[in-house]
Amino acid sequence: MEYRVNIPYPEVSVEKKDIEIAKDLLNSYAGRVSEDSAIHDYVFQMMMQDNEEIKKILRGVAIVEMEHLDILGRLIYALGLIPLFASVVDNKTKWFSGEYVNYEKNWEQTLLDNIFQEEVAIKNYEKIIAKTKDKNVKYILKRIILDERIHIEIFTKLLEQMK
Repeated sequence: MEYRVNIPYPEVSVEKKDIEIAKDLLNSYAGRVSEDSAIHDYVFQMMMQDNEEIKKILRGVAIVEMEHLDILGRLIYALGLIPLFASVVDNKTKWFSGEYVNYEKNWEQTLLDNIFQEEVAIKNYEKIIAKTKDKNVKYILKRIILDERIHIEIFTKLLEQMK
């Protein structure tokens, strides 16, 4: 099973520093709906799962989210901010918290939540793409979105297998 699109990630570079876009990316990096939150969600789900095949799938998706976290961290830094494990809400730093992790134990609800979170992540990336003029940032985020769509497909198939 593939957990990511078979297209290389673009080189992390920016046309110029842009603190506002970097702040927006911090929310996707380590906010409530973020790559960091997704990693924690999928690791928790792996621990709660008895099915080895599903554990393998969750691990594969989590590893791709780790790649995204690395890319976003480097992108945030290139745009002019330190990639803190925090988000910016109303121009205030909000540190990453374990309360962001979805501790749902019902597997069907977990899958629905995973699909929803991946969809929100895509929408957040699309908002940043619409806001930035930097073609490199746009290209990187569009590439990450391709993986997030694969994750939605994976979780949707798992959900369908339950029925």
